[in-house]
Amino acid sequence: MSWIILIPDRLESPGEPERDVFGSDVEILTPQATTVSEVDPEIWQNANAILAWHDLEYDAELFERLERCQILVRIGVGYDNVNLRAATEAGIPVCNVPDYGTNDVADHTLSLMLSLWRGVPYYNERIRHSNDGWKWETEISMRRLTDARLAIIGLGRIGTAVARRAKAFGMDVVAYDPYVPDGYEKSLGVDRERELGSTIENADIVTFHTPLTDETEQMADSTFFDQLQDDAVVVNTARGGVIDLDVLYEELKSGRVRAAGLDVLEEEPPEQEHPLINAWRRRDPWIQGRLILTPHAAFYCDEAIVEMRTKAALTARDYLVNETLRNCVNSDL
Repeated sequence: MSWIILIPDRLESPGEPERDVFGSDVEILTPQATTVSEVDPEIWQNANAILAWHDLEYDAELFERLERCQILVRIGVGYDNVNLRAATEAGIPVCNVPDYGTNDVADHTLSLMLSLWRGVPYYNERIRHSNDGWKWETEISMRRLTDARLAIIGLGRIGTAVARRAKAFGMDVVAYDPYVPDGYEKSLGVDRERELGSTIENADIVTFHTPLTDETEQMADSTFFDQLQDDAVVVNTARGGVIDLDVLYEELKSGRVRAAGLDVLEEEPPEQEHPLINAWRRRDPWIQGRLILTPHAAFYCDEAIVEMRTKAALTARDYLVNETLRNCVNSDL
C-alpha cells in the first residue's frame, strides 16, 4: 500500500532514515513550512501520517482538515505544540519519541551544571581582556562538588540519567516526582521528597526534567525562588515555560541565585526584548560568567538526530501496518 507521509517543517529532504523505514514506494513530502498555511490544504487532507517537529501548532482547526491522517508522531519528546484533546476528538493517536536523546540531554545538563559550579565561564570572562584577573581567588562562592546537594525535578528517563551521573561525582541527590512509583528512588540510591518546597530548600543545584503541562508551567515562580536557598545554581534542559524568566532575572541580579544554565526558553529564539537576555548579550558586569544559554541543543548529536528520525518513522509505520501504538500520549483515544 502506498502512503503519503508528511513532514511539514524543518526537514529539507526525506533522507536515509525515513526512506530506510518506509521504503521507496511511499511518498514523503517535506514542504519546510514555518506556518500551517504554507502547506497546501490538499497535502494536509491527503496525508496518511504526519511526522512533526515543533515549529508548527497543531490546533483543533488543523485537526479538522486531516481527513486521512491515521497518526501524528512528534519527532522528539515534548508535544506541547499539539492539542491532544483535538487530536483525540479527531480519532488521531499522537505519539512521541521519549528515549532518543536521554544520555545526550543528561550529558548536557551535567556540562551546564559543572561549568557553572566550577566557575568556568566566570574565569573565562575575567581573563578575556587582560591578565589582571589571572588568579584563582574569586568573588563568587567556590565550593567542592562532592557532597553538594542536587535537586532533580522530574525523575523520568532523563532525570534518572542525571541522577546516576551526579552520584558518580559524589553528590547528594534528592528528587521530586509525584508520578514515579514508590521505591524507584531506592534503586538509584537517591532521596525523595513529597513536596516541591522541601526538595529545593537545601539544594545547592536545581535541575528541571519535566514536560510542560498546566501543572509545571511557571513552576519556578517567585514562591519557588523564595523557598530555594541562597547561592543556588539553576539548570533547565526541559521546557522554557517551566521557569518564570522575569523572576529568574530578579533573582540573578539580586545575587540570591548564583548562576543559571538554560538550554530552553519560553520563546525560542528570544525575539522579544527581555532584560535578562539583553544583559547577557551586553555582557553587563553583574551577569558575566553567571548565565549560560544554549539554543535548545541539549539533545543534539549526529547519532541522536538519526535515532529520533528513525524511531519516529518506525512508530508511524508500525501503526499504519499493524495498528501497533508505541508511546501514545493521548492514551484515552
